[in-house]
Amino acid sequence: MRLVRLFGFVLVFLFALRLASAAKEPTEVLPTPILRSVDPDSVKAGDFATVSGENLDKSRVAELYLTTGTVDVKVPIVEQTSTAIKFRVPEKAAPGRYKMMVLLVGDPPRLIEEPARVTVME
Repeated sequence: MRLVRLFGFVLVFLFALRLASAAKEPTEVLPTPILRSVDPDSVKAGDFATVSGENLDKSRVAELYLTTGTVDVKVPIVEQTSTAIKFRVPEKAAPGRYKMMVLLVGDPPRLIEEPARVTVME
């Protein structure tokens, strides 16, 4: 009986050591994309625009959206660099003022609303 208890204690101890060593492994912190401005800030559906900011390359930004907070419209990305994303406003985008939103690359993928705004005109 003592041997079983000792064996159980050793297993629990080894499991705890494994958890402790896993928690100490360094994790890479990736920079957060920041969208600062859209040029032009007023566009018609179907037109092109460029959003400028930081950390916008494909290693951080998977997708780009226009959002009103209740309606999200995915926009096709035409060009993408670390400081700018050129996109086309979809024909289905209703007129209005939209915030920009990005889908981050990573596990789990995350959506972040950004302060940059664009107005879609009729």
